[in-house]
Parts: sequence; C-alpha cells; structure tokens
Amino acid sequence: MSAPQNLLPIKLSKLKQRIEDSLADSAKGRVEVWNTRYHKAHGQEGEAWITIDGQRAHSMGSVTHLVAWYERRRDMQNVRGCLDYRDRAQMDGYREAKREANKQLQAEGVIPHWAFNNAVFEYLHMSLEQVLRSGQMIVCASGMFNKRLGKRRLQSMNVSREHELIQGFYHVRCAFEGLRIRPAPKPES
Repeated sequence: MSAPQNLLPIKLSKLKQRIEDSLADSAKGRVEVWNTRYHKAHGQEGEAWITIDGQRAHSMGSVTHLVAWYERRRDMQNVRGCLDYRDRAQMDGYREAKREANKQLQAEGVIPHWAFNNAVFEYLHMSLEQVLRSGQMIVCASGMFNKRLGKRRLQSMNVSREHELIQGFYHVRCAFEGLRIRPAPKPES
C-alpha cells in the first residue's frame, strides 16, 4: 500500500499554527497538534498526534497504520480463506480484504501520516457543518474544539452514537467551557 505524495501547499509548522488558531478560546494553549517527519526513514514517513493539557490524546502515524492494516488485512484473509493473491479464485477476496481493512482503520482514526495531513488541510477549508458531518473521524473529532462551535450548539449536541474519540473530545470541550453534559435521550421501545 503506497502513500500518495503529500501535496500540502504549506509547511507543517504553518499548518499547526492555522489549526491552533481555529481553536475555541477555552482550548487555546491546552489542545495542541504535533506533526513530525522522519527524514531518514524510507519515504520520510512520520507521525502526528494531538495533546490535551500536555497528554497525548490521539496518535496517527504511517508505521502504526501500516502494522495495523497488515494485521487486520491478514486476519480477514485468513478467515475468508483468500491468502494467495496468485490464485484466481482467491484474488477478489484478497483485494477486498485490503480495501475493507483500510476502511475500518480510517473509521477508527488509525490513519497514516499523509492522510492526517491531508485531512487537516481540508478541515481548514470546510464549513462547520462539513466538519461535523465529515466521513473522516479525525476531522469530526477535531471539530469539537473549533471556535465556530458555540456553547449553545455544543450543549445541544448528542454524540452518543459517535466514535469514542469524538465523544471524548466533546466531553473535554464541554469541561473546558464549564458546561454540564445532558444525558443522551433514551431510545424509544
């Protein structure tokens, strides 16, 4: 699985600054985005992470993603009995496991460094509605700290069905704002 060339038109330090400038006042100085490239590594792979009050809240990196993707793909191929890409009968299942593993990891926020950089760059150019409805979990999660997300809307949101990272960032932002979180409505029977 090869990563496309990183086509970001701005330096990573400028990207970090723009992301942190988009944070709500209550999150400024408390939420930080870090990004590094390992220049001596093959392909100059890297890692990105988000900290809250100096503690890592979520990490994304090319090596972490590649290992998780390989293991997930291999497990699917084992279960489906399609381990040999040269066997025509197994070829479609082999390829589908690769695609499905990648989709699952993206939904879980396990993404390679380049995908994080591209997602964050897109995030800077999205409306708040697009951010909150994005198919990229890391974009939605980051949106919880966006200055365009006001207290009233924040308090009225129901994130009970969202990914745990989105829920976690939501709770942190509510705490930063001093908001009490309303319990999620119970589903009707």
